[in-house]
Amino acid sequence: MTKLYTIQANLRLGKIKENTEKIFGYIEQSKEGIVLVPEMFSCGFDNDNLKQHTEKTPKIKRQLEQLSFENNLVIAGTIPVNNFGETYNTGFIIENGRTIYEQQKYKLFKVTDEQKYFATKKEKFDVVETQFGRLGLVICFELRFPEFAQQLRKKGMEILLVPAQWGKLRTDHFRTLQKARAIETQCFTISSNTTGKIDIEYAGHSSIYDPWGRELICAQEKEGLFSADVDLSEVYKTREIVPMEELAYPLILVG
Repeated sequence: MTKLYTIQANLRLGKIKENTEKIFGYIEQSKEGIVLVPEMFSCGFDNDNLKQHTEKTPKIKRQLEQLSFENNLVIAGTIPVNNFGETYNTGFIIENGRTIYEQQKYKLFKVTDEQKYFATKKEKFDVVETQFGRLGLVICFELRFPEFAQQLRKKGMEILLVPAQWGKLRTDHFRTLQKARAIETQCFTISSNTTGKIDIEYAGHSSIYDPWGRELICAQEKEGLFSADVDLSEVYKTREIVPMEELAYPLILVG
């Protein structure tokens, strides 16, 4: 069995000390599994002060790596990173005390002007092999693009990770898209979202879905650490029942 944890929190805009203490406190309650934290958990989208917030990122990453090592955890989420003067919303996966994967958010959310504050790079969606499963990552708005999850599915993904700060006005979309990605990829899907008022109202509803599209847990709008024990063999059982690599029946063209 694999233990999946998701953290749902109300963050304080730009208050790194308060935010990290809250998130680290939840991580410290987790043991031997995968922990997903919300998108931009350290500072939220405090866009006018991103450059100074990125200065704290190396220390925060070291703290996450230490927690990963001490508690035998794979920890994933996103955090702002400065790279040659450009700020990126950077996804990370940490295992055994070291960062093993980074991925910049590719699809920026223009409704909240992310493109004015963040740079982006050519899309990169790779599967990461860990002791707890083969992981893929899409960041918040990227959940709306099934082709990204399908790229990961074709590369052997077993668990789809979705760190997010998803707005409350689109709560139904968030829930529906998580379930759809789980069904389409035949993978476990885990999301970590913020909740309550930060700069805007956020949706909460951090969830874990199984490869059949069944909701295993949903945080609704509560803060906290939520978990589910999953059996990765369910991924392959689901794919045997509904094979998707090729058509189950030959396609007959008429006319």
